[in-house]
Amino acid sequence: MQWAGEVAAYLNKTCSLNIKFGIELFGAGWIHWHFETDSLEMITATNARSLQDREYAALLDKAQSLWLEGGLRDTIRAILG
Repeated sequence: MQWAGEVAAYLNKTCSLNIKFGIELFGAGWIHWHFETDSLEMITATNARSLQDREYAALLDKAQSLWLEGGLRDTIRAILG
């Protein structure tokens, strides 16, 4: 969870996001990051910028042993109320 917090703090600082993170309480214990945005374009721009960021890549590599094949999945949800 410490590493998940480091990832959230880094993206909050470098991308001006308000990312929150947590872990599933039951089951496999998957880590989740969540943030809200007004546009899909902002998500696309943030992803593109992150892919070019060497510090971010190093942060992800730091916990490479935590990643499972096929475990990374983005989900976009519309909040209606």
